[in-house]
Amino acid sequence: MNEEFDVTIIGSGVSGLLSAALLSRSGMKVLVLEKHYLIGGYLQGFERKDFVFDTAIHWLNQYNEKGTVTRVFKMLGEDYPKPQLMERIQRHISSNHDYLLTNNPDELRDRLILDFPHEKAGIERFFKVARRIAKVSLRFPEFFQSIETKSPLEIPFFRMKQLGIIYPLIPYAIGGDDVKKGLSKFFKDPELQELFCTERDLLSCIFPIAWAYNSDYQNPPIGGSQVIPAWLEKQVHPDNCEIRLSSEVVGFDFEKEEITAVRYKNRAKDYTVKTKYVIAACDVDFLYRKLVPPNLVPPKFFETLNDSEMYSSSVTISVALDCTAESLGFGHELTLVCEGSSTRDEHSSGDPHKSAISVLAPTVRDKTLAPEGMGTVTLYVPAWMDYMNNWQTETNAKGDFVRTEAYKKLKDDFAQVIFERVEAKMCPDLRKHILFYEVATPVTYQRYTGNKNGSMMGTRPGRKNMQSKIAHYRTPVENLIIGGQWAELGGGVPIAVKTAFNASLIILKKWDKPRFKKLLHAYKTGAKLTA
Repeated sequence: MNEEFDVTIIGSGVSGLLSAALLSRSGMKVLVLEKHYLIGGYLQGFERKDFVFDTAIHWLNQYNEKGTVTRVFKMLGEDYPKPQLMERIQRHISSNHDYLLTNNPDELRDRLILDFPHEKAGIERFFKVARRIAKVSLRFPEFFQSIETKSPLEIPFFRMKQLGIIYPLIPYAIGGDDVKKGLSKFFKDPELQELFCTERDLLSCIFPIAWAYNSDYQNPPIGGSQVIPAWLEKQVHPDNCEIRLSSEVVGFDFEKEEITAVRYKNRAKDYTVKTKYVIAACDVDFLYRKLVPPNLVPPKFFETLNDSEMYSSSVTISVALDCTAESLGFGHELTLVCEGSSTRDEHSSGDPHKSAISVLAPTVRDKTLAPEGMGTVTLYVPAWMDYMNNWQTETNAKGDFVRTEAYKKLKDDFAQVIFERVEAKMCPDLRKHILFYEVATPVTYQRYTGNKNGSMMGTRPGRKNMQSKIAHYRTPVENLIIGGQWAELGGGVPIAVKTAFNASLIILKKWDKPRFKKLLHAYKTGAKLTA
C-alpha cells in the first residue's frame, strides 16, 4: 500500500472525487480519505427493500448543455450521467393559492395577471426583471475560475467583469424584513406576495423565474443522484489515485508550518501517509477545530463562522408507496407546501407545524427507483440541530450525539405532523399507501457527512457573508486548500464542481505550470482532459 502522495483529499463527495479525477489525470499521485463506508457525501443515497432514495437533491442547475457542471464533466468523458430537463419546475400550494412554474414562465405570469388584474403592470415588470437577470446569469460561467489563480494582469479585468454582473443585481439585493418592501415595489396584494412567502431575500424571489427562462432546472440522472459520484469514482486515473473508505482523518504532521503527513484511523488502526498538499473537501469547522493547530487558525474564525448566515439542515422523510406516486396525484415538479399563517421566518424555523415542506416524487420520472407498480415520495423540511434540545439526543464522552428512544419518538412524531399537512393540502390518502418510511434529521446528516450542525449547503450567499469573507480557498497553512461547499458561498452540485476545479487549479499552478495551463485550456475549449 502506497504511503506517499502528492495530494491527500479529505472527503469523497462530488468536490473531493472531482478534484481526485482532475489531479490524478494531471499526473499527481492522489489519495482520497473518506470516513464513511460509502462515497458520495450528500449524494450517496441509500436503498431499502428494492426502493432507491436520494438523500439531498431537490433539483440541479448549471447541468444543461451550456452549464458549468456539464462543461467540466465533459472534460472527463462524454459518458457523464445525463440529467433530465425539468419542464414542470415548482408548484406552490398555500392556504390561498396553487400555482405552477414551468420552463415557460410567461404561463405563470399570465395566470397571475388573470387572478390579480389590478396588479398587471407590476407583475409584467417583475417578470421583465427576471428575464433581464436570466440574461445576466448566463454570464456566470465567465467567473468559474476563481481569482486565486488569476495573473496580476487578469485581476483588474476580472473585477471589472464582476461589476458588470453585480451592478444589475444591486437594486434587488434586499433581504430580511425588507423582502416585503422589495416585493411591494412591484405589487402590494398580500395574497400575491404570499407566492414568495418562503424566500429570505428579493433575489431569491426573482432567480427561480430567471433560471426557468433559461431552462436551467434539471432532475438527477436515471438511477438517482448517486450515479454522479459513482461515475466520478471511475474517472480517476487508476495508476495515480486511491480511495480509502472508513478512514477518518485525525491529525496532520507539520514542518515549518506546512503539512508533511496526514494521520487517519481505519477500523481502529492508525495510519500515516506523507503528502505535499491537502484539499479539505470536508467540514470547515472540523478542519480548524480538530486538525489545524490553534496558533494557525485564522483570528476570530469560529466567531465569524458562528455568526455567519448558514443554510439549514433538513428533516428528510423518504417514503415507499404500495402504488405509483402519480396515481396519488403527485407530478414531476417539486411542490412547496406552505401555511398562509406562517411568517417568513417560521417557514424555515424547523417547526413541523409551520415550516415549508418540499415534496418530490422521484419515481414519476424515474421508474428504476422502485419495484414495478410502486413509487416513492420524499418530503424535505428545513430543520436545525438545536430543535427540542438537540432532538432529544444525549452526548457521550467524545461529544458525539447519542440517539435515544426519545429521539426516535420525536422524529416519528415530526413525520406524522408532516404527513398530516401533506394530506390536507395535496394527497388525502397518503398514509394509507405507505409501505415504510425513513426519517433523517440534522443529527443524521451530521453523522454521515460531518457537516457542522448537519448543514445542507454551508454558508449562504449574501452581503453579510461576503463582507466577512467566511468562504475561502486558501488557509494560513500554505499547502492546505479548502474544497467543497465551504470554499464558496452557496452550495449544491454546481458549487461542488466549481470548488473542485479551483482547488485543483491552485495546487497545479504551484506544482506544475504546464499542467495548470492544460487543465484551464481544457475547460475553456471543451477539450477532454487526458493523463
